[in-house]
Amino acid sequence: MADDADDQLTRLAAGLAGARGDGFFPALAALLGDLLGARDARFCEAGPNHRARTLGAWRDGAAVENFDYELAGMPCADVLKGQIQSGALDRSRFPAAPAELGGYFGMPLTANDGVALGHLCAFATGPLTPSPRARALCDILAVRAAAELRLTHVKRERALLRGQKQRLIAEIVSNDALIGGGDTHRRLMDEIRRASLTGAAVLVSGEPGTGKAIVARAIHAASARAAKPFVVVDCASIAVEAELDVLPATLALVSGGTLFLDEVGALAPDPQARLLAALAGVGADVRVIASTNRNLQAAVSRGQFRDELYQRLAMFPIRVAPLRAHVEDVAPLIDAFVRKHARRLGRTVNGIDPDSLSALQRYSWPGNVRELEYLVERALVISDTPLLKIDTDPLANTSPAQRAALLAATGSMPRPMPGSMELDDTMATGLHEVQREHILRVLNATRWVIEGNAGAALKLGLKPATLRHRMKKLGISRALNQPGARPSTEP
Repeated sequence: MADDADDQLTRLAAGLAGARGDGFFPALAALLGDLLGARDARFCEAGPNHRARTLGAWRDGAAVENFDYELAGMPCADVLKGQIQSGALDRSRFPAAPAELGGYFGMPLTANDGVALGHLCAFATGPLTPSPRARALCDILAVRAAAELRLTHVKRERALLRGQKQRLIAEIVSNDALIGGGDTHRRLMDEIRRASLTGAAVLVSGEPGTGKAIVARAIHAASARAAKPFVVVDCASIAVEAELDVLPATLALVSGGTLFLDEVGALAPDPQARLLAALAGVGADVRVIASTNRNLQAAVSRGQFRDELYQRLAMFPIRVAPLRAHVEDVAPLIDAFVRKHARRLGRTVNGIDPDSLSALQRYSWPGNVRELEYLVERALVISDTPLLKIDTDPLANTSPAQRAALLAATGSMPRPMPGSMELDDTMATGLHEVQREHILRVLNATRWVIEGNAGAALKLGLKPATLRHRMKKLGISRALNQPGARPSTEP
């Protein structure tokens, strides 16, 4: 350690004044090493999984490349809990500390709320206990480093939010659910615009496949909250109980953003009460948007949905019309779906067969926009002509109930359509065999992998939890569906 205190202070001031950009933390590490006479000096950022990463590292008089390291077995773990460590290394407590070094000094780099964002530390050959003056200079380094680290976090968060906003806007601008030009589409876009200008809760209702979630995202993206989080709670998921347990904490974290309650009508009475309590007790500035494919007013009158919750959610109601109510948008939607899928499937399409288009415009569209996309994608797969012919009824030899079951099995409709059959109904009619065979084919093709990009759930267009629920209902398990095994239809 240098003897001349004034010289130390002069070098520290000059070093801090000259530290800039990518060289900021390496310069501070060199200053720390020089100040303490250490062999190893580091400025580190706290990372996930109980790890730290150096922002600037200095060893034996020279800068070294940044690296990650485990905090377990290191005195740095105690420093990140807010403790200042100095003196000799206790090998019984810190077995992972560098073997050739016997002394350690560490200080946390804290945010304004006292949370440790990272730490500075130094190792020496012998016990390392800074003098009061050296300790005061270390305080200066810690304060300056913490300020820079806070700024780094802010810049990083802003960059992430800008990217999220750009992706969200691009998704909405290009999304097929918001493509059209007729009066019905224009009214929907006007309602989205008006909803985006208010902070009122919005209830988006409509049949499955109409794009309710896309409408919710569009409202968020067009609002003053666009740069804040858009958090989805899937109320139809079997995991919704766990999501409701942590909802108060979630609401606090997304302050200024939007909470989207997808298919809120699927909640049972007890979860409805818990949701209402969480929304009533929230102190954060959170905008709520909910969606439903059910008639919640009728559910309220039947005592199946809480009136207080309905009134809280339906301040600004938006009804998304079924595709059969705006068939003038079928043509632009087809164009969008062709652009979306043709390149991926290696197809070149010069136009749409006029007879196919006329038939599609006369079709009743029980699956709405999602079913149209299914038909277009299927046509691109089976057709090999530049003029795309789209079969208006690829399931022409099946009954309407079988059509609904098949579309649900392929994932074209993640939830039952009004008037269609629930899975429990298909168990009583024998149509469950259609679903079982299709799901089994996909499971075998994916080697029974359910989750992930190569999993069966994604290929079926279902959530993993929904697929597992259907597998249980249909008696599908890997053990029972191996060659020679007899599948069971029992739940």
